[in-house]
Amino acid sequence: MSRIVVTRAPHREVGIVNAGWLLDHPVEHESHLERRFIMVALSCPVVIDIKHQPFSIWLGPDDTHRYTPDFLVTFDDGTQLVVEVKAEVFLEQEQAKLDAAKWHLRDMGFPFLTLTDKQIDRQGLGSRAILLMRYGRIAFTAAQALECKQLLQKHCAASASVRELMELGASEEIVWHLVAAHALRVDAGLHMNVSDSVYLNTKEECCDAVFRTWFGIV
Repeated sequence: MSRIVVTRAPHREVGIVNAGWLLDHPVEHESHLERRFIMVALSCPVVIDIKHQPFSIWLGPDDTHRYTPDFLVTFDDGTQLVVEVKAEVFLEQEQAKLDAAKWHLRDMGFPFLTLTDKQIDRQGLGSRAILLMRYGRIAFTAAQALECKQLLQKHCAASASVRELMELGASEEIVWHLVAAHALRVDAGLHMNVSDSVYLNTKEECCDAVFRTWFGIV
């Protein structure tokens, strides 16, 4: 992942997350918290796209009531979710605006979710997602990736611990790379231990529920 920083205003720093193994475009962010959200969201196996500040809506009669959500997340079942990323300390003072945005977006057909540092950094989740992104950058051939997936299918009935795959000859690096690329998946929590089970990534019936569970929301 490369990070480009440009100055939009004296008080605001803009960064870009590139995850070329998943997306064909960079994702912009305006804070370190937004950056960690992007990485945690990209680690979720049902996410296929993230767009920053995708559109604006009006919550009142004039331009002073314009609201631009932080992110639009697209899932592999075709559904979408608008996500607002907010530091927990600012949540109370922003709640009225967020409630209004939720109702307006519902009328437009968009479900809405506010995530804070409490969910994004839950039990070190943000830090582990950053580590997974590093594995995503490692280059492997299609043949190496196929060999690892075949080990899981033929010898482990499509489910095994990372350690078991390593004992069969797969490298730990390629296993985590395939998790980052959504060819394999892990359970919510993304603990990234060699004792963790990995699975072939399959379609889910309710991607929104999977995404919320990924952030500890049940």
